[in-house]
Amino acid sequence: MSAHTPENQDKSRGPGSAAKSTRDAFEGGQLYPTATICTSADRESPEYTQRLLFEKLDTVRRHIQNGPMLDLCCATGDHIADLLTEGQQGIGIDFSLPFLQEARKKEMPGITLLASDARALPLANESTGTVYSLSALYLVPDLDKVIKEIARVLMPGGRCILDLGNRDSLNSYCVRNYYTELPMSYHLPVSEMVRLCESNSLRVIEHRAFQILPLWAGRPRWLWPLLHPGWKRLMSNRIKGRMIDEWISGCKLLRRFAFRQLLVCEKARQQENH
Repeated sequence: MSAHTPENQDKSRGPGSAAKSTRDAFEGGQLYPTATICTSADRESPEYTQRLLFEKLDTVRRHIQNGPMLDLCCATGDHIADLLTEGQQGIGIDFSLPFLQEARKKEMPGITLLASDARALPLANESTGTVYSLSALYLVPDLDKVIKEIARVLMPGGRCILDLGNRDSLNSYCVRNYYTELPMSYHLPVSEMVRLCESNSLRVIEHRAFQILPLWAGRPRWLWPLLHPGWKRLMSNRIKGRMIDEWISGCKLLRRFAFRQLLVCEKARQQENH
């Protein structure tokens, strides 16, 4: 099944209504408020989401390459402002005008903010050294087009860090069957994620997985033993520097059932393409 016709897509919504639903969610200010869309990261926070964000941003930080950095679906720009190294140029792209308006109120020297569709980036070929996108791409249709665009704007040897949603996960099952009020999601099986990257000359060099359990859902009630908030507290604890969630989600037998897949890819250099 292609990336633009995911199995978990709600067939009752046409393309137009799905796009409007997504835009309303990110611009209406209720489901994703501008003031809180960029959660703060904290390695030692009692909140699972802040610990998880720390892990994701730390992964980005470890893979920053020379050249401009692009935050794709940047929201209010807080994360790229924290990640930029001295003298590095930053680019933040988002389709939500309210998020970008909020971002432009902040002092963020060296960062250019652009309103654009992730499937048609307003950037030149091979113009960025690092691209990352967190907690967003599983809400964007036509992921094949998005990844093709990311590969296009990356310099040879550049790296991208992609936060993707796994269709074959309990999280995906809950979203598509019990949270129909949320915007349409576009989850893919892990094998398809990897295939899309590799078919665009993006070699996976690091693969992390999180959320073998939803850790946020309250529905359906019959799954309550696996949705209890106590799991979130337990899974956020660390053993040898890693959250228990990642130890379990990343093990060989279970990784293909974990929802959040964090892929780090490197674009092939010219000689590698021949």
